[in-house]
Amino acid sequence: MTSTLLFILTCVISLFASAQEQLKVGEITPDFILKSGDGKEYSTKKLRGKIIVLIMGNRKIRKEDNEWGKIIQKDFERNNHVAAFIVGDMRSVPSFVPKSFIKKYMQKKPAPVTFLFDWSGKVHQQYKTQPKLPNLYVISHTGRIIFRKSWKLSQNRYLEFKSIIDKELFDLIQKDKANNKE
Repeated sequence: MTSTLLFILTCVISLFASAQEQLKVGEITPDFILKSGDGKEYSTKKLRGKIIVLIMGNRKIRKEDNEWGKIIQKDFERNNHVAAFIVGDMRSVPSFVPKSFIKKYMQKKPAPVTFLFDWSGKVHQQYKTQPKLPNLYVISHTGRIIFRKSWKLSQNRYLEFKSIIDKELFDLIQKDKANNKE
């Protein structure tokens, strides 16, 4: 009985500790530089001034990541203030599969938004992602996290997610207008 109670207590404490470690809304975004399939580098520092949308996942949830990417692409593809990416955690890819094969596959079946390869998983570790669901981040034009959830796509969830982007977009456009008047 004592060992069972100790086990349950340990599980509860570890769950609480992992929840405490997750990045929180309002925190500065961990910077990263990752490459897309065509070799172009993307950096959170260089993207400052834009609203950054990150859909982070692994190959086992690519379908769900792509669903988020499609709907985001549909709503924001013509907006120069929003940059959306799927960041793929590539640690689960077997080591005998060449990177060049994966890049060619991704060119044949491209993601709906720019796909960035996190070969070492370092970015996923920095962002403390959950492996079983798409991890969604919205980063403000100043580099702060303004939204963070691990969600499957639904209409209500997308509307909540989109409202965060729309609000930040409104604030950014107002700031641009004020700067242009000066």
